[in-house]
Amino acid sequence: MKQTKRRQNSYARQNIITTNFPTRERMNKADYEQAGKRRRRSNTLEALRSKVGDDVIADAKLWIEKWELAENGYCDAHKNATSPAIAGDAFTFNALRGRTLRQLNDFKRHAGPKSHFLLIQLLGYGWSFSSIGRERWPELSQSRQRHKASELCADTLSTLHNFWMKQRKIKTCQKVEAAKLYNEGYTLPALCQHYNMAAPNVRKLIEEGKKIISRPKHRLTIIAE
Repeated sequence: MKQTKRRQNSYARQNIITTNFPTRERMNKADYEQAGKRRRRSNTLEALRSKVGDDVIADAKLWIEKWELAENGYCDAHKNATSPAIAGDAFTFNALRGRTLRQLNDFKRHAGPKSHFLLIQLLGYGWSFSSIGRERWPELSQSRQRHKASELCADTLSTLHNFWMKQRKIKTCQKVEAAKLYNEGYTLPALCQHYNMAAPNVRKLIEEGKKIISRPKHRLTIIAE
């Protein structure tokens, strides 16, 4: 009786171990690629890091977070948080999803629907270069497909990074402008109308602008101008 139980436990352990490996059907999906005689999970961002740089990869990971929030409603509020999370409700969460979706759509309008869809394949779904190349250039050899997909993904990620850098500079200038206008005597209602924002958002804009102005580096820039 004891030997029978031991055998059953042994078989159970073997089944648990074998089920931890991806099935053949799973490995045939678009986020796997051929590596010699084996198929492995693709890691496209790490493969592109040496080509595009750490800053571009950081923005690619940020795009993934924004897409997860806008598309699936997933948001890790405590991840990399510099200040305690503020409790919200369904309205504030939906407003956050709306702002995030607008940021993604801004790039879609800038770079075009094809670039936006490529980011969904590459970052949202984790497709390999081989899968992207096969879907876009079925007439080419597998090596050419992978090479062209790698080049296209690198160019698109660089475009995303450059676009977001410009957006950040515009936002920084807006913060500085709001703080200067407020210091010059503009009232909060006037600034709300000027920026088409609610009062809490304008207050936040002003406070962040004051912090930027108070930085030593920013003061030197103002003096030089």
